[in-house]
Amino acid sequence: MYTMEQAERLAADFLREKSVGWENEVALFGEDEYRAKKGEFFYFAWQSAKYVATRDDKYFAYGATHISVHSVTGECRFLSIHECLSEDPFGHRSRG
Repeated sequence: MYTMEQAERLAADFLREKSVGWENEVALFGEDEYRAKKGEFFYFAWQSAKYVATRDDKYFAYGATHISVHSVTGECRFLSIHECLSEDPFGHRSRG
């Protein structure tokens, strides 16, 4: 079973691999509020690297920006926008 730190490394490697050739550089958020474990999965949020660094809305990338990592297998995948909203792994929807 993976730890949060190991899963985060897997997610970062997955994101780096999948984003090769993308127009914008992307990165995982560093704050704890953008990483979570629910059931068998770890979740990590990512965004454009410029947005993560500055929080300037002009750099915000729209769309599904979560990665799930299975806690046993280490399998990583992007969540669809519907999964991001329904799973709400960081509790952002319940914050009013």
